[in-house]
Amino acid sequence: MEDPIADKLHIGTSGWSYKDWVGSFYEEGTAQGDYLTRYAGEFRCVEVDSTFYQIPAVKVVEGWAQRTPKDFRFAPKVPSLVTHGAQGRQPDLDKVLRDEEGSLDTFLESLTPLGEKLGPIVFQFPYFRVREMQAADFLGRLEATLDRLPPGPRFAVEIRNKGWITPEYIELLSRYRVAAVMIDHPYMPPPRRQLDLGMATTDFTYLRLLGDRYKIEETTREWDKIVVDKDRQLAQWAEVLRVIAERQGIGAAWVFANNHFAGHGPATSRRLMTHLTGERPQ
Repeated sequence: MEDPIADKLHIGTSGWSYKDWVGSFYEEGTAQGDYLTRYAGEFRCVEVDSTFYQIPAVKVVEGWAQRTPKDFRFAPKVPSLVTHGAQGRQPDLDKVLRDEEGSLDTFLESLTPLGEKLGPIVFQFPYFRVREMQAADFLGRLEATLDRLPPGPRFAVEIRNKGWITPEYIELLSRYRVAAVMIDHPYMPPPRRQLDLGMATTDFTYLRLLGDRYKIEETTREWDKIVVDKDRQLAQWAEVLRVIAERQGIGAAWVFANNHFAGHGPATSRRLMTHLTGERPQ
């Protein structure tokens, strides 16, 4: 019987430039400049965390394309200047999604050298406190942004206010064929509940295995091995991905594991693949 999801899986990690992976994922003695090439020897996609902090130079992006196989894909994050209105993680609320400097257009242009290697582009928003921003205000800004996105690239949106996962939010993303990012995070509902809320909004699914950053850092700040057993959660996410594939004829599933999920992103991705197919990533 044909597996409805195995050929449509894109599983990788959030970033690749971790010195802690040398010895546990990269061979001992691997130079930092060789990390991406070695990474692409096992995984066929990666979420680019660095673009959240800085728009990459064209030469940098060209280097990514040159050091990876033809079927490799990059899923870059939109710069925080757009999603947070400021450089880094602390938002400037008045500037969120205003983008008066045109950073989004500059960023999208910088990705041109990737060509067919460009995967989904991710808008990662912070948790907005009630006194900081209302859902209606955010949705208005988000709609204005989605309305000016260029045709061609596919986009995904991550929010961390579970109360904002409303029919209006789901309808907006569905209308623009944008994926609602599912995340494993303390702020968000469990896997099946996210599915029941309608977060499979288009013909591809985007899942981020984030975990509890603050809790795991009480145990470790070195990312060379699994330190928390998350096998139960991975089994739940695997089931959700299968339900989406069977129910909606999923076009593709993009899944990225953060080190903070269980301690070691590559090991988490390998384990999820085992749950889904019984095999390691292609």
